[in-house]
Amino acid sequence: MKETKISIQIIYNEIKLDPKVSQKELAEKYCVNERTIRRYCKVLKDSGYIKYIINGKNGRWYILK
Repeated sequence: MKETKISIQIIYNEIKLDPKVSQKELAEKYCVNERTIRRYCKVLKDSGYIKYIINGKNGRWYILK
């Protein structure tokens, strides 16, 4: 298994590229636990950089800053 260094900046850039990306997809792409992705997304949300909005069954990330 390939070990990948991941950071909050990488997650932010991935969300900018694909606002419909799921946390599970990011975890699989970077070979990390989904909990790690959730933690990084929470930091970004709490800092006001991103927001997640659910429309029916679909969700989407919005870049705020």
